[in-house]
Amino acid sequence: MKQEKQKYYFFPLRFQQQDLKIELVLPQITQAEALYQAVVRDRKQLGQWLAWADQMHSANDEAKFIKQIQTKMSQQTMLVLTILVNGEPSGMIDLHKLVPNKKAEIGYWLASKYQGRGIVTKSVTALCQYAFSELNLQYIDLLVAVGNDKSSNVAKRCGFKLMGIEPKLINGYDGQIFRLIRR
Repeated sequence: MKQEKQKYYFFPLRFQQQDLKIELVLPQITQAEALYQAVVRDRKQLGQWLAWADQMHSANDEAKFIKQIQTKMSQQTMLVLTILVNGEPSGMIDLHKLVPNKKAEIGYWLASKYQGRGIVTKSVTALCQYAFSELNLQYIDLLVAVGNDKSSNVAKRCGFKLMGIEPKLINGYDGQIFRLIRR
């Protein structure tokens, strides 16, 4: 009797970037302290663009968040991954507002000590490839606050096209709507 090959919702994505080993893995409660400490170190920078950064007050808050997203992932309404840099939890990347076989929005953050090394660009590219091939998405949107040039540049490097600008879309800022369409 032939066994059917099991299809998993996600498998870790791994790649090298410069001298760093990068893994995109499912979030675990054990990562909460390291992720929280990364937020603490970069709270001002993160809080400018991401409203949740100012609401994260303890590793326990981060652990609660991880539990919430684990539930949402089991319902297949989002996919959140921890960005490990040389095994250290250093940020997150996600697909949210996920509509299976149709669309999602992508978001991310990365500790400042690893920014500017192409990690986010490669992570976004890898997750988009996974979303198109395994989740059968037709397009992915990336919303970027006007003035957040780093994220605008990530969108452009990853092949996203600017679709328009919407007033007060992100944390009080006008938002650029970038889209990547499945080829």
